[in-house]
Amino acid sequence: MPPALYDIAVANFAIATTEFAVLRDPGLLATLYASIAMAAIVLLIALCALDQQPTIGNAKASCSRHPEASPTTRFGMQDSNSSSVELTHKRAETNGVTLHYATAGRGPVVLCMHGWPQNHREFLPIIERLGDRFSFIAPDLRGYGDSDKPYEGYEPKTIAEDMIGLLNAENVKRFHILSHDLGGPPSVALAYLASDRALSLATIETPFFGLSFPGYVDPRVPYWHLGMHMNMDITRFLVEGREEQYLRHFFRDFAYNPNAVSEDEVQFYVMQMRQPGNLRASLNHYGYIPQMAEQTKELTRNKLTVPMLAWGGRRSFGDHCFDCAKAISNSAAGGVMEQCGHWVFEENPEFIADQLKEFWPQHG
Repeated sequence: MPPALYDIAVANFAIATTEFAVLRDPGLLATLYASIAMAAIVLLIALCALDQQPTIGNAKASCSRHPEASPTTRFGMQDSNSSSVELTHKRAETNGVTLHYATAGRGPVVLCMHGWPQNHREFLPIIERLGDRFSFIAPDLRGYGDSDKPYEGYEPKTIAEDMIGLLNAENVKRFHILSHDLGGPPSVALAYLASDRALSLATIETPFFGLSFPGYVDPRVPYWHLGMHMNMDITRFLVEGREEQYLRHFFRDFAYNPNAVSEDEVQFYVMQMRQPGNLRASLNHYGYIPQMAEQTKELTRNKLTVPMLAWGGRRSFGDHCFDCAKAISNSAAGGVMEQCGHWVFEENPEFIADQLKEFWPQHG
């Protein structure tokens, strides 16, 4: 990194660290977010300056679409010796958008809600392990993958209505909810809006915005990328054309095991991010964080009656996830996974599958 850029980044992070120490003064929060975002942007510019350097490994970015020649696709999992996941691909019109989604398995229904920058594929390790006893419905949320990419409608309640329409299209009455990352806030909204139908809510490595309880820290304070991604125009300017460098850094930096997300998966998400509208639309899930915070604050004025399971990775959100679940739900289980980062389904699939296998039948 050029020394001048390094000095600027360090200075901004120093400002952010100082302000964090006096966080009880709300007037400093706006300056704090700006300092963190500026430091992140400077660091990213430095990374982007290296985009002429050879990429890690020998793999090249693929521009081919994932196989959908037939409505059924088999995906072999690299951490499995012989098994594979059979997905049936579908589309449904719901709440003014058309969503692509995949179904698999048999048994009680589990609705999966993914985070950024992934799609329905991030749940394959869980579907592989539990598809013999649960039915999974895994959509690409609005703005992602092969679903529509509108310019508005990224509030948690709107996405929850998308999911209710999808469940109705599949004639599902009762269901469990499994979410990860930014799929978490709309999954909470869904649990509130459909509390008479939702059997349980499992939020894995989810940032909770808009809450207020002793010890609560808004995730925008410690996590640089949230403030940066909220500034969607700057993020697009810096990332477009450098999707591979940025996403590989993103997957490795937020993991305990930097190799947890395979190179094949990295290349798939690079391909997805380069599709028309994908980066622009998916960043709306960050751009709408202020609305996310307001709606979560409104919904959680009353305790959630749907039982919750919440796990965080020690290398990532840590105890934030379980602490927030305990604050908003009448019944919460979970904790912190040691030696685990943000990509839980790739980093620690056996542990989280065992937790879900135990949790869901208790609330079936």
